[in-house]
Amino acid sequence: MKRSERRDMMRERILQTASELYLKTDPEKVRMRELARTIGISSATLYSYFSSKDELSRAVVMRILTRYQKTIIDDLNDPTRTFPEILQRMQRFSRRARNNMNMKTMDLFFKIYQDDNHEMNRLFDSQSRFWRRFVARGRADGYIAEDLSDTAVFIYIDMFSQYFRNQEHMDKFRMTPQLWQKIDHELDKMFFRGLLGIGNDCIGCKTKPEKNSD
Repeated sequence: MKRSERRDMMRERILQTASELYLKTDPEKVRMRELARTIGISSATLYSYFSSKDELSRAVVMRILTRYQKTIIDDLNDPTRTFPEILQRMQRFSRRARNNMNMKTMDLFFKIYQDDNHEMNRLFDSQSRFWRRFVARGRADGYIAEDLSDTAVFIYIDMFSQYFRNQEHMDKFRMTPQLWQKIDHELDKMFFRGLLGIGNDCIGCKTKPEKNSD
């Protein structure tokens, strides 16, 4: 096995163990020395992969989000799944995350999401592979209203995403991870209604949006 392959395997092992710990407990209480001991490596080895706890935390968050997006993209590429089924799976994941994630971990996700993070931008920007595939599949299956252009849809995605990256907006509503957890399902519902261009909740619907009669 090549050295680069061994490093990749060790990095994944570190991130998998750290991800499990972050989801179970307060990330602030996870110590680099204890993490290294759990994995069975030295602290020096751990720091050769991640130079700081902050770098590790960002990598953990990106790993969790990237794996989630890969799962949904696989669904979007699966012709046996209907578009509403994919939306349902997205919402179920969101609910599980809200219910299973402790407040401290959610606070970490919230903080990193608001930071000027280019990796995070690549995941959530409307031009990301995820959103472009999502819109293409929704359009092909007839679940995005025909009177909505792709340009308008992508602008809408960016507007929604960027709103929550602005601390002034969060301060205006005294937004905390706890409040976010409480209203996240409401925001999901409004987001998808606007994205699909329909007046009712399409999550689980059996009919497609009506065509514009004009």
